[in-house]
Amino acid sequence: MSLHLTLVRHGATDWNGAGRWQGWTDTPLGAVGEAQARRLAARLAGRTYDAVYSSDLVRAARTAELGVPGAAIRVDDRLRELRFGKYEGAGTDDVLHDPDYHDWQRDPWNLPAPGGGESLAGVAARLHAWAQDLPDGRVIAFSHGAAIRALLCVLFDWPTLPVPGYVLPFPYVLAHTGLTHLTRTGGRWTLVTYNDHAHLEE
Repeated sequence: MSLHLTLVRHGATDWNGAGRWQGWTDTPLGAVGEAQARRLAARLAGRTYDAVYSSDLVRAARTAELGVPGAAIRVDDRLRELRFGKYEGAGTDDVLHDPDYHDWQRDPWNLPAPGGGESLAGVAARLHAWAQDLPDGRVIAFSHGAAIRALLCVLFDWPTLPVPGYVLPFPYVLAHTGLTHLTRTGGRWTLVTYNDHAHLEE
């Protein structure tokens, strides 16, 4: 037996469009995100899952509700986004003159975001614990951009590298409602697809 796990980033919010860092701030999907989730539903139509999980933040839970209509959604706060601490609601331009920001950016994998935030290592640890708890079967889970990429860094030893003009050290993009499919067999994880967002293409 194997686990077939599909990870989905939530649809876009108005804060995403404005370049504001959301973290644990419970922002709803915007009109664009609602449309993305409905396109995702058309893409997933006919697929069946043994379990549907979501972060407890409304932008992820609403994407799950629209993306897998009628499913019983199991909410798990371990699937939450990185907590940005005092930078929740800010954008990069807002904090460029803050010394605490530059100190954090020296090593955001290991250093917590200032003002009660998290490190990416901490995010990866809680998502990894969640994933390790999953039984075999077909599972889909709705989470967040930094959280999903942090998990993949742990599972597959992906590098974290500074990206000019971007707060997170991930040199790879994850689209809203992008699908990432993994399998786990005998304790070994395999990446099947990353950031499949064909349902968003015109």
